[in-house]
Amino acid sequence: MKNSRSKNKNKRKELGGCDDCMICSAMKNGATNSYDGLMKAFDGQNLKNNVMSMRVQNIDDLYYDAMEALNIDDYKSAEMMLLKARDIDPDYVQTYVGLVSVYSRKKDLKKREECIINGFDKTKKMFPVWPKRLEWGLMEHRAPLRAIQYMADLFWDNSDYKKAEELFRLLLDLNPNDNQGVRYEISAMFAGITGESLNQMFDEGNGGQNWDKLERLVDIQNKKYKFWRKPKDC
Repeated sequence: MKNSRSKNKNKRKELGGCDDCMICSAMKNGATNSYDGLMKAFDGQNLKNNVMSMRVQNIDDLYYDAMEALNIDDYKSAEMMLLKARDIDPDYVQTYVGLVSVYSRKKDLKKREECIINGFDKTKKMFPVWPKRLEWGLMEHRAPLRAIQYMADLFWDNSDYKKAEELFRLLLDLNPNDNQGVRYEISAMFAGITGESLNQMFDEGNGGQNWDKLERLVDIQNKKYKFWRKPKDC
């Protein structure tokens, strides 16, 4: 903690790890575990005569903190942090990917669709020409790959199968190892299976630790439509 200008006749007191500071007390009793709780603690503490130095959150901090909030169903905090990240950099794709997760969980379909479209538009802005590879292994590639997949899923949901196919095929070209499971989605679409039914197939496979049904689906449809070349190590 630092004093502000030492020549100021109204010298500011330092904030230490005090027991009577509302912020420190709130942190100790767990009241700052959510974004709302932290903001309430700051609002309650009179900082007029004090200055507090602290790490400023960047857009990645806000994203990961928002995902933690989402994991405990704190939708409001997650949304607020992601909207703050969007204000910092409105072109950052990962923020829109996070907001899609928030609005999916909240079942706010209108906002979810808006964020899917915005995230895809920001991805196209990143890549005016699609690269030959955009593999999942690099962390910075994951947000744009997810954004493309969300857009493909939206086309599929809206029965725009041609545009969905185009993006599914693009994803399998960009990331042939297909860490996202795109091959299952495009197979289901070609077979006339809905996304909801595909999710049920995954639930069944996970429950019995047997995904033969899904693999057969891919094999059958891939022979017909040739959308994926299985990597040797896959």
